[in-house]
Amino acid sequence: MLVSKVDIKTTSSAIWWIKYPQQPQQQQQQQQAEHTQSRAISLCQDMTDLFSNISLHGYSELFDSELLLYEKLIWLCLHITTFVVMIIILSFTWDYFVAQYFAINLHDPLYSVDKIAFPAISICSNNRISYEAAENYALELSQKDIYNNSLEYYMERIAYFNSLYHKYGRVNNIEEFSNFQTFLDNYGTWDNDTFYNVLRTMHLLTPKCEELLVKCSLDGKEIECFHKNHFQTGLTGYGPCCIFNAENVYRQRSHQRFGRSDAGLTVVLNSSQVNDVVSLLNMDAYVVIIHKASNFPDVASGEVIEMFPIHNEETFVAIKARVMNTSENLRIFPSTYRKCLFNDETPKKDLLLHHSYSFANCITRCRIQSIKALCKCVPFYTPLEYLASKDGVVYCTLKHVVCMDRYNFKWRNVLTQTVTNVQGLESEAEEALYCPQCLPSCNDIQYQVSMMSLPTNRFWVQENLHNERNLDINDMSVLHVYFGKPTALYYKRVLRNTWVEAFSTVGNILSIVMGVSLVAVFELSYFLVKYLVIAFKLFIKQNRKQNIDKEFKEKLYICP
Repeated sequence: MLVSKVDIKTTSSAIWWIKYPQQPQQQQQQQQAEHTQSRAISLCQDMTDLFSNISLHGYSELFDSELLLYEKLIWLCLHITTFVVMIIILSFTWDYFVAQYFAINLHDPLYSVDKIAFPAISICSNNRISYEAAENYALELSQKDIYNNSLEYYMERIAYFNSLYHKYGRVNNIEEFSNFQTFLDNYGTWDNDTFYNVLRTMHLLTPKCEELLVKCSLDGKEIECFHKNHFQTGLTGYGPCCIFNAENVYRQRSHQRFGRSDAGLTVVLNSSQVNDVVSLLNMDAYVVIIHKASNFPDVASGEVIEMFPIHNEETFVAIKARVMNTSENLRIFPSTYRKCLFNDETPKKDLLLHHSYSFANCITRCRIQSIKALCKCVPFYTPLEYLASKDGVVYCTLKHVVCMDRYNFKWRNVLTQTVTNVQGLESEAEEALYCPQCLPSCNDIQYQVSMMSLPTNRFWVQENLHNERNLDINDMSVLHVYFGKPTALYYKRVLRNTWVEAFSTVGNILSIVMGVSLVAVFELSYFLVKYLVIAFKLFIKQNRKQNIDKEFKEKLYICP
């Protein structure tokens, strides 16, 4: 039998049992380099063809064979310069759009006051302590005194309660304040009180609204002064006062215009000073506060108008309203960007929302928290619903007067944002109350007033007043509060720069600087999409090849 000898080296460089022998590594690298070079050449040819025929002006000059090298460099520098200029202009345009994205437009210059809520009106007597009430309280304290101090002694001490209000000037007799408060803590508590109740004492000593208000009329018709829809005794920055429309009953008035002095609120006041003990203000006047019904009437919180009509005069207070509304489309933007808060939103540092949001209530809440932190107490006229927690909260007494006087400047000066590089405000910025979470209300009504006073019309008072208390006509004051005009200005905050305006502005800049059009955008997009697809296909092909080689190596087994 003949056996033929096969020379494997002469027939093939591969092992005979491998169907598809692998190529040498050097040969593979050479083929891969050739493919890469061919793709680069194809890319350069396509780019040359694109810029030679693109609708953008001037780019064909870069590949014009008739131009010299320095001419092409000039064209290249020109295109680079125009591109840089375009980027700079677009950046400034973006800043302009961001800085002025919202606009406040005059929506209606003749907005009827029928649709505007009538404000709340707080009337406070300048006398904060009634002589009759103080005398009764002094008699009560003298009966509990083991040292048998006189009634006049306690009448002088009761006048110290006037220092519990925010007043300017230094506080004297600090030691006497502390001693008297120690006596009150021991002997001045009521049966059911664990601690001395300052709020109850101030309600007891403050002149009653029934003594201050004599007669009331609304829209030309006489009304009952002390009704749940009219006047109620409530707390203000001046302590207990008489508040009209505290429940915001007159926010809708389709049948009442209040557009004349005789059609608004008219109040006849008893301005007699026979029962006065101490005065809050150094003037012969009473206090009138115009504010929104939902706001706590504290002048230091803003959005509150304070006036001081003189006693024994007829005062006319004409209200001028301005309505600010915000489009609901702005809710998509954060509050820090649109610089306002809607009524149903809550500041970041405040998780309470007992009432609809307002800037004034936010400042009031911020001030109360500062007073609680610094003096470990809150003023007796503080609305406790503004506190996050009422546990361990006590009202400020005469022992806290020194602390309250020390930080009085801080609590009366508020900053809602950091003041930097402002000459002359360095000390104010350091000592002021900082409330960055408080932003203006997106939907708001702003009131402005003008006041005019005349001598009291004796004939009008005599004719319209049923003097059941036998009051002297010379002790009467008359207050008229009404809308001065039947219309108001209605402003609306809206989006100023919509996408249509942005598209037009950017398109104009691109077309002027570089001559860009939709056709050129399509040409560039087609070129980019084409090579993205080619790159994606190449990636898939290489990935698939690597998977095949990996599987082949795992299945290959050579017998020894």
